[in-house]
Amino acid sequence: MKLRLVCLFALIATPALAVDPTGIPQCDALLKKYEACSSLLSPKQVHAAQKELLDGAMGMRAASSDPKLRPELERYCSDTFERMKKESDIKECMAKP
Repeated sequence: MKLRLVCLFALIATPALAVDPTGIPQCDALLKKYEACSSLLSPKQVHAAQKELLDGAMGMRAASSDPKLRPELERYCSDTFERMKKESDIKECMAKP
């Protein structure tokens, strides 16, 4: 449950911020790509995205230090990245290599 709440914030990012690595390659890739693609969001979405990106990255970094949560977090980030490539407002950008 705790992991779900922490990861909930990872769904949105912003182009104006540089996020510190989480230590989990799947999550770092998700955050980096979303940060790059979020410039395509509407101005209203970008403001909310800034806060959610920072909160999500901070929560992921905290959760990544727990060996019991790491596998679930790796799976969550991979699944979320794949879902965003297919279903998000910025899916075309997310899907680019």
